[in-house]
Amino acid sequence: IIRSSPARIKPCCPVYGECGSCDLQHGSYTEQLIIKQGIVAESLQRAKVSVEQVRNTLASPVQWGYRSRLRLKINPAGQLGFFKKRSNTFIPLADCPVATSGICSAISELNNTEVLRPLAGAYPELELLESPADGKITLILRENKQQSPPTAALRELAELTSISHVGRLSRKGLQYISSQAEPLSQHIRLKERDCMLSWTGACFSQVNPGQNEQIIKLVCELAGELHGKTVLDLYCGMGNFSIPLGLCGGTLTGIEGNEESIRWAEKNARQAGITARFFVADVRSALKQLAKQQERTDIVLLDPPRSGVGKNISLLPLLEPNKIISVSCDPATLARDLNMLCSHNYKITSAIPVDMFPQTSHVESVVLLERQ
Repeated sequence: IIRSSPARIKPCCPVYGECGSCDLQHGSYTEQLIIKQGIVAESLQRAKVSVEQVRNTLASPVQWGYRSRLRLKINPAGQLGFFKKRSNTFIPLADCPVATSGICSAISELNNTEVLRPLAGAYPELELLESPADGKITLILRENKQQSPPTAALRELAELTSISHVGRLSRKGLQYISSQAEPLSQHIRLKERDCMLSWTGACFSQVNPGQNEQIIKLVCELAGELHGKTVLDLYCGMGNFSIPLGLCGGTLTGIEGNEESIRWAEKNARQAGITARFFVADVRSALKQLAKQQERTDIVLLDPPRSGVGKNISLLPLLEPNKIISVSCDPATLARDLNMLCSHNYKITSAIPVDMFPQTSHVESVVLLERQ
């Protein structure tokens, strides 16, 4: 550094620069939002995607203590931590300023006991999840298939005061160690009617609940009037967008590869009192089938994993949607997918970066395409 930028600040985390997670703590939050707008704009430009303007980044309601889901490594001594950036060097963790206070309390209690030491061989990592609705903490151990877990140590883990539920995730699925656990849940406030979304640790969920509610409202706003219209939600998960869109009046069909997520999408639909159809299927294969059957829909919502949709996105225009709303967590794969859609008579009418991950360079994007 020859001369510090006025936007440069002192990072608050003692392991910042070593830990492989946050990488923008040295920038003011205003500057972080500008940087993320630039990342999305540059990605679209590089892919030769035509867009009039990338809007200002939608700020997170909170910049610290927002993560309600945190995955941590367990070293042979039973300590919790992260790997150093671009290495397998273990960095012990006493606290994490981007995690919720409940998760930080659980980390502290786990570090102050030796309960993880006998489990370290069977479980190389764990995940801590806080339910946004009630603050209860679920701990999920990610099993190493080569070793059997010591059951006595598992029972001891389930007795910790900061943790409400303990589960094991293996190829057989999620199994709770203690009594039947309650699901995680989030209350979503909508213009039409509030709803409760519920899921388990085997389902995907956004790490930032406050920003998740904002992005749901943004998607509903971009979808517009939905009464009498059909909506196809691809990569629907546990119904994070499906249920609110259904409450806005849309007739929903959701497709998702995770069977556990589909079970909870169906439960969430029943709880909300909406009629929706959900199917367990590989989205790329489902797109082929829908195009072959000459299915039609008014609106398509995409919320793919980091890898994006890929070449099968070129089948979407065959369904003749008037609107396609893409929610993406990777600007590069988003730009690639948009490039293919824009070559099929669709135009980008809104491109909004969303700060789902403050203090990091990761950026979510919501893009609306309309048929010309």
